[in-house]
Formats: sequence, structure tokens, C-alpha cells
Amino acid sequence: MVGEHLVEGLRRAVRGRGRERERVVLILRSVIASTLAWAVAALAMDSSQVAFAPFSALLVVRPSVYRSVLDSSRYVAAVFLGVLAAGAAGLTVGVHLWAFALVVLVALVVGQASLFREQGRQIPVVAAFAFAGGTAASAESLGELLIMVCVGSASALLTQLVLAPSVRFRDAEDAVRGFADSLAYLVDEMAEGLREGREGLDTSRWVRMAQSLTATRENARAAVERQDERVRLNPRRVLMRSGSTVSLRTYREWINALDRACWHLRSMTSTLDTLERGTSRLPAQSEDFLRVYGGLLDAVSDVLWTLHEDRAWESDQVPQGLSRRLELAQNAVDRCRGDLESAEGGGTWHVRGSMLTDVERLLQELQEGRSGAEQG
Repeated sequence: MVGEHLVEGLRRAVRGRGRERERVVLILRSVIASTLAWAVAALAMDSSQVAFAPFSALLVVRPSVYRSVLDSSRYVAAVFLGVLAAGAAGLTVGVHLWAFALVVLVALVVGQASLFREQGRQIPVVAAFAFAGGTAASAESLGELLIMVCVGSASALLTQLVLAPSVRFRDAEDAVRGFADSLAYLVDEMAEGLREGREGLDTSRWVRMAQSLTATRENARAAVERQDERVRLNPRRVLMRSGSTVSLRTYREWINALDRACWHLRSMTSTLDTLERGTSRLPAQSEDFLRVYGGLLDAVSDVLWTLHEDRAWESDQVPQGLSRRLELAQNAVDRCRGDLESAEGGGTWHVRGSMLTDVERLLQELQEGRSGAEQG
């Protein structure tokens, strides 16, 4: 069973980009970095601390150059403090059981500092290893240990720089497109159901779908942040097309705009669900309004699908088609509001007005997303 999973994972890695390929590439970088570190360390000096070089290289290889630099600096600082704690005791009071306990205690406390993040655990590990292994009693051995750690970290960084990931925004693009498409699918379903009147209402499902958009938003933001890390300190940035106007800021602008639009979409679904399932149900004469409202959501859907088709987030120059769709949708809302205000709405006027406001504000959020991208 395990073998089948491994084979299938390798097949997916060969077929195209994805998690499997990223894991394979990370494994290969780790192998190269650790082998290079061992070779350099063995050639540089004859020391019993050589194993620390490949060990250190394995600990600081990360998917991005930026993350490797960050973790490497934290790791080297943590090792230095661990060696300092072991040496301070070993070179003064000697190697004793009570001194070992004191060194580990101090190292564990220092390792809790948020500055070191997950590398903080290396402080007590190195301190315990150096003290229990006898290294702490020799200043020369402690120095060699530090040199091996630096060799390993440098080998990892060199490997990362030579084999740096390509600077592509496809992951961020897919994430934003998926977010916009999720909104569009929900709006499409709501529009189709509302056009059928009360019989087409499935408000509980719409509420659940709207709430699930929170996870979609977080996934989109995480994808953009991962891409941001890959771009930072990446030497392959110089190979990017000079004429490209796409930027991660543009993707963030659209994610924020879509997120704000989700708030109004959730408000729509909540209002419909309350009216349908609560005590103040929509009266029979509201069937016509539901159908009109479905038509408005069709216009909103056109805007969202235009985002997809025109790839608005791929450039800070917003396509004209999107502007046109936004204008048509806003005009439809204005006409509906005018008709509502001129008619006798009865006790449901404020509810209908609130629902129209939700559509209008949703469109305004998309308009602000467009404007924010243009200002970049």
C-alpha cells in the first residue's frame, strides 16, 4: 500500500506542478546540500564534529531562498547560544551531572524566546550534545562544532541559490481565480433558484456555501504568501519579463475585495434564510421580487465570470469588459431600486431595500478591487 502511494506520488510529480513535485525537488535539494556540506567539511579539516555539517544543511533547506536564509540565521544563532551555554559550564566548573542539568535548564528557558521560532529547540539539543559528548570541555572542539554548523548552513544556502525556484505567479493566480469562481458558483445557484420563486429557494444550503468561503479566502491568502516567499531574495527575479505588470500586490487587492464581497453575500443568504425559515416569512406577492432579485444576481454573476475570463488579477490594467459589466450591474440595481421606491412596498419594503443594498455594496467592493489594482 505504501509503495503504491509512493509510485502514484512520483507519477503526479512527473506529470506536472503540484505538492508532489515540490516535495521531490525539496528532497533533491536536501540530498545535494547535505552531500556538499559533508564533502566540504571533510576536506576543510580533520574533525570529529564533521557530522554537524550535513546535519545543519538538512535542517535549513526550505522550499524558498527567503525561508532558508531566515531559518539558517535563526539556526546558527541558536547553535551559538547552545555552544555558549555548554562551554560556559564545561570550561569553568567541568563536566558534572549537576552542571549538565543546569546547562539544559538554562538552554530550555532561552529557547522559549519567540525570536528563534521552531529553531529555539536547537539551543538545548546542541547544549546537551556538546556537554554530554565531552565537547564542552574543549574550546577547540566547540570552535570546530561552530565551523561545521556554518559550513552546513552555507552549503544549504548555496544549493538554494543555484537551484532557486522559478519566479512564477501561477499558484497565486489559481488561488485568486478559485476564490472568484467559488463566489460565482454560489451566485449562479442563488440566481437560478430565485428565478423559480419560492419553490427554488434552498437557503440553508446557500448559507453553508457562503460560510465555507472563509476557508477559500484563507487558502487564497496562504497561496499568495507562499509565492511571496519564493520571490524574496530569489536570484531568478532578474530573469522575469521586464514588461510584466503583474504583482503580488494586485492579487492581494483582489483577494481583499472578494473577501469584502463575501460579507455582503453572506448577508444576502442570511436574510433569505431568516425570511424563509423564520417567523416573518415572505408574503406570496414577493414571488415577483424574488425573480427580479435573481436577475440582479445574474448581473453580479456576469461580473464575477468576467473576472475569470479576462484574468483581471494578472495585470494592474483592468480590462474594459469588467468595467462594462460592473456598470451594467449597477444600472440594473438602480432601476430595481427606483421601481421599488415608486411602488407600494408595504411591510416588506425595508427588507427588499436591505437586500438591494447588499447587492449594491457587493458591486462596490468589486469596483474598489478594480480601482485598487489600477492605482498600483
